[in-house]
Amino acid sequence: MNKLSILGLALSTSIMTGCMTTDENSVDLTTVDFNTLTCEQIDTVFKDYKENVDSGDNYTSLLGALSSDAEATAKTAKATAMTAYYSAKKVAEPAIKVKGCNINI
Repeated sequence: MNKLSILGLALSTSIMTGCMTTDENSVDLTTVDFNTLTCEQIDTVFKDYKENVDSGDNYTSLLGALSSDAEATAKTAKATAMTAYYSAKKVAEPAIKVKGCNINI
C-alpha cells in the first residue's frame, strides 16, 4: 500500500466516523444530545461539522491529482459524512422547534 492510499484511508476514516475535529474539540454528531444544548450550541455544532466536511474538499482535490482511487475513497467518505449530518439534523429538529431556535442548519 503506498503512502497516498494510506493518506486517503486516514482522511476517509476520520470523515466516515461522523467525527470531525475542530480546534481542540471533537464534534461527533452521532452522540450529541441536542436537548441539552442551547440554540447557539446546536448551531455551532452543525456549522463546525459542515465546515470540516467541506474543508475535506481541498484534500479530495489534492488526492485526485495524485491518485484516482484515493479521490474516490475521499468522495465516498464525504457522502457518508453528509449522511450523518442530515441524520443528525432530523434528530435535532424537534429540540430546535421546542426551544424556538432561529437557526438554519
